[in-house]
Amino acid sequence: MKKLSKYEQVVDYLKDGIESEKFPTGSRLPSIRSISQDFHCSKDTVQRALLELRYEKYIYSKPQSGYYVLEQQSSHEDLQILVNDEHLGAYDDFRLCVNETLIGRENYLYNYYEHQEGLEELRQSVQKLLFEQAIYSKPDQLVLTSGTQQALFILSQIDFPSQAQEILVEQPTYHRMNQLLQAQNLPYQTIERRIDGIDLNELEQHFKTGKIKFFYTIPRFHYPLGHSYSEQEKRAILDLAAKYQIYIVEDDYLGDLDPKMGQTFHYLDQNGLVIYIKSFSTSLFPALRITAIILPNAIKKDFVSYKNILDYDNNLIMQKALSLYIDSQLFEKNRLARLVLQEKNQAQIQKLVNSYPISLPSYPLHDGLLLDLRQYSKIASLKHSPLDLDFFESSYLGTCPYQFVKVPLEVIQATLKYLKTELA
Repeated sequence: MKKLSKYEQVVDYLKDGIESEKFPTGSRLPSIRSISQDFHCSKDTVQRALLELRYEKYIYSKPQSGYYVLEQQSSHEDLQILVNDEHLGAYDDFRLCVNETLIGRENYLYNYYEHQEGLEELRQSVQKLLFEQAIYSKPDQLVLTSGTQQALFILSQIDFPSQAQEILVEQPTYHRMNQLLQAQNLPYQTIERRIDGIDLNELEQHFKTGKIKFFYTIPRFHYPLGHSYSEQEKRAILDLAAKYQIYIVEDDYLGDLDPKMGQTFHYLDQNGLVIYIKSFSTSLFPALRITAIILPNAIKKDFVSYKNILDYDNNLIMQKALSLYIDSQLFEKNRLARLVLQEKNQAQIQKLVNSYPISLPSYPLHDGLLLDLRQYSKIASLKHSPLDLDFFESSYLGTCPYQFVKVPLEVIQATLKYLKTELA
């Protein structure tokens, strides 16, 4: 009998563990290091085995976390979610643009770029891209930063015309915004963001204090609740901002996935009070640290001056590659592909919810399912289950109330099965 190689032993061990439910659906596999120690093999051997299992749809990877067990084929096979890496096609196309950028463009490698606003070609490309999405700006209003975090950091540091100091943030909200406030001990106020929006009367009370420097909000596909403001709500918020001269920082990080291309705060703004932020890291892949921000003239000079302190210039190779990627319509091609995948997954999610009727309110997200746990008395049971669930702990500045949970696409079916048993 042929002796199995270390690679084959690792593959068989993990497959057996998954099929026997030693590693249940949604659970995290042992680390690469621990497996390599158990089998006395190299980490490369383990990584190769994990890639094989990922290819065979046994597992999926979660950035900076590890590998998790996928729902296996069952009698509900026709209801399987389309577990595709939505960034793979974009990555392959972008790599072509990077290669093209490196050919005959040594000036991007050996020279500094004096314009802190970012590469002119890319700013022109982004302006055209945004114009097609009804987000209008002049070229001199656009500034490129090394990710959204840098943009938010600079906004938190510079003075605004009102000289106010406190930042108003929704709760829950983007976890890095919370980290920014806490790490710098910045003064802030909070307003509750619910699955149906915010209380406009409460918002006005915050604005009336005269202490608000800017209001940070995620109008479309709010992170983490998935809610989007209606046009009526946006106009009402803008009216309050104009009344009290409060700037709105609009983080439109998932705007590309809005099939209706709803109107933004920036589009509706008539008073130059909206700062619009668009992240290309979210649209393409996380390692692409390029964000575009549209700045009102009143704060642009101070913003660019402060940016000059942080970095002399952005990565010119990546900026030029992104410019090529946008101009060659590859960005639009992959945006439409993601919309198609999102639409199919939304339909499959609804089928799954219908096939496992539970009493908990649920809301489809672009990358999973949101469950409302406010009427669920067994939260501790769900929290300590082997399922890979997100309770949004880092999205709250205070104690997480555990009112909502996000179920990733890969484990929706397993979670609904679990809840159906628990709620029976």
